[in-house]
Amino acid sequence: MTVGRLWVLARLVVVCALVTSAEACSDEGERGTSLGNGTATETTRGVDNRTTTTAGPCRADASLQPGTQRLTVTTGSDDREVERVIPPAFDGTQRLPLIVDLHGFTSTIDQQDLFTGLPAAAAERGYLLLTPQAEDATVPIGDGRLSAPFWNIYPDLDDALVGARNDVGFLAGLIDDAVTELCADASRIYLTGFSNGAGMTAVLACELSGRIAAIAPVSGFNLAADCPDLEPVSVIAFHGDADPLVAYAGGSAARRPIDSPPVEVRTSQFAEVAGCSPEPIVSNPFEDIALREWAGCEPGSDVELYTVLGGGHTWPGMLNYVDPADLGELGDATRLAELAGIELAAIAGHMTTNLEATSVMLDFFDDHPLPA
Repeated sequence: MTVGRLWVLARLVVVCALVTSAEACSDEGERGTSLGNGTATETTRGVDNRTTTTAGPCRADASLQPGTQRLTVTTGSDDREVERVIPPAFDGTQRLPLIVDLHGFTSTIDQQDLFTGLPAAAAERGYLLLTPQAEDATVPIGDGRLSAPFWNIYPDLDDALVGARNDVGFLAGLIDDAVTELCADASRIYLTGFSNGAGMTAVLACELSGRIAAIAPVSGFNLAADCPDLEPVSVIAFHGDADPLVAYAGGSAARRPIDSPPVEVRTSQFAEVAGCSPEPIVSNPFEDIALREWAGCEPGSDVELYTVLGGGHTWPGMLNYVDPADLGELGDATRLAELAGIELAAIAGHMTTNLEATSVMLDFFDDHPLPA
């Protein structure tokens, strides 16, 4: 990756909250976590973050009960916040599927919960859910700089970002701890995320190849760099073709030139690895939705892309369950829009109500454990 590209990528604007009208990357090899009710302990991971887990018998802490709780997880010198949702189906002995949900740049756990509705929807389906909070990084945007929560999807940007973390190591650790402490099923680990968080799902699918059953990136699948070591993973992606922040056609983010591929190309790359046919089957389940499905994939693998025609940078279907009045309480995103050179009102674009990304991805997750 060239120095020029590094500097351009550092200017990425990957927004979650825009739906209303000097440290280098640290090496967090050591981390202390407890997703159960025990005391945090220090563990060390290899540089490739490919710690192995099993899906054998388990017995979680007897005091763990279904419900939602905010935890503080120690990683390196940082204390990070993680929301843990344990579903009613949890009994501490039977392994349950796990979803890790990742918010976008500048965003928070609360905002991601609002947009996705996943805490209630995942619990109803019997999924464990972890929604972590990213740490702040200072990102150059336009002629200014903005310090805000950011998932480090380009760990080699240590000369351009200030305060970016080793998020791959942190998130890999959360998954390991969920398997050992929460009875998560290691054969049913799923990732979703919005914008910068969507890019992080692709990074993790690469770095944790063979461990992730499926990913569901929303409005940011094409942000991550190419992955030469990718193994087959099922994908269900969502993106608006009029997204002004993360361009559907690739080549730009927040109107800054980068060499990201078009969303359709990035999806086809994952389809190729999964052994699918080169050309997708295209249909229109709704007048404002185009669905691309790659056939002939390896057994147990599927790759799908939902394109919202005229859609902007939003979570599809959120208006079916989110009161628009609540969106005005998410904070002022004017400064970010100004730095990006994009009018705030243009970011949302067409917000479909025909397709609910949350419901569709949960159906997909239900049908896609890791292939035997």
